Amino acid sequence: MPQNKSTVQDPGLGYPQIEKLIEAENFETINKSFAEAYNKLEAIKKDRSGGLKKQKSAQKAMQSYELTTQLINELLQVKYQLIKAKEEEAKKGQKK
Repeated sequence: MPQNKSTVQDPGLGYPQIEKLIEAENFETINKSFAEAYNKLEAIKKDRSGGLKKQKSAQKAMQSYELTTQLINELLQVKYQLIKAKEEEAKKGQKK
């Protein structure tokens, strides 16, 4: 019987699309996509003929987009903090 081997993954391999987005800082495509989807969800939320369940689902999806945007902003902040820390470390190394 084959045994399941537990492998340790490189922590950078979990979300390659997000990593690429954060590294490149090119948000034009995702901003456009998010804006279009968000506008459609707002229309669904305001449309009373779709029913309350559909409106609630639209609201939840809108919240998901908002949380995703917050996450991307937080990841950018972490990136900048890491860059700053590396720069400060390099300066300390040059002084010695």
